[in-house]
Amino acid sequence: MNGLHEDKKEEEEKEQRNKEVDWGVYFDSIAKVCPWSKQYYMQDKILHVKTGDPGNELTWVATFCASQHEALLLEYNEGTSIDTLLSVVEKIESKYLHLAAFWSHPDEKENNTPTPCVIVQDKQQLTDLRKKIGFEDD
Repeated sequence: MNGLHEDKKEEEEKEQRNKEVDWGVYFDSIAKVCPWSKQYYMQDKILHVKTGDPGNELTWVATFCASQHEALLLEYNEGTSIDTLLSVVEKIESKYLHLAAFWSHPDEKENNTPTPCVIVQDKQQLTDLRKKIGFEDD
């Protein structure tokens, strides 16, 4: 019985850590590679979903496509692997050809998200934004 209590406590601690992610700080930290992300975050133009386990991504992508949001941030549970995120990206991009999906995992350090995530954006809009900052050639 005590082991069950410890498992529940550990799970609650994980949830608390996830709640403590300061996304504003994260978006500040990636300003050099994604200068518009903080502005979009502050303007509530990023649809941020704590989806937990993989499986309902296409529902959220459909919701994103029908919305006025600039990006979709799917946040997964702490133990989600890079391989799982990669399969989610492939599933999204094979179904929605006009979208670009990227995985991000804290194990990769540098500009990666503090929790496992998949980020989805419209390809054309992303290309246009990148051209504005000189990140892509015309």
